[in-house]
Amino acid sequence: MHPHLFRLSTTLASVDRETPRIQAWGSKLAAVLNGGGRLLTCGNGGSAAEAQHLSAELVGRYRADRRPYAAIPLHADTSSLTAIANDFGTQEAYARQVRAHGRPGDVLMCLSTSGASGNVLAAALAE
Repeated sequence: MHPHLFRLSTTLASVDRETPRIQAWGSKLAAVLNGGGRLLTCGNGGSAAEAQHLSAELVGRYRADRRPYAAIPLHADTSSLTAIANDFGTQEAYARQVRAHGRPGDVLMCLSTSGASGNVLAAALAE
């Protein structure tokens, strides 16, 4: 097997072990969205692009026509993002929006390649 394919198969095997957790999380998110709750997403760079893509699929139709789900990519509102960064610093760019848009029972999905993005971590801790 080609070394690249071997590395991919090893990664897929590790993800496969997490299938029950992923399915449980998906069921929880589906229940929130079907119940009228929202998904807020955030990330930086490529993670922001992934967050926006997920949000777009939920608001759009993905595979089949259905009612749209409420999903908000927090980085996509550039006026709010830059105003918050200007007034409160970049660390608060997402946390302040979580406090503004998030409601009890909503879901926040934070994407970070490094797992150490300060503004993404602050969003996760926002109350």
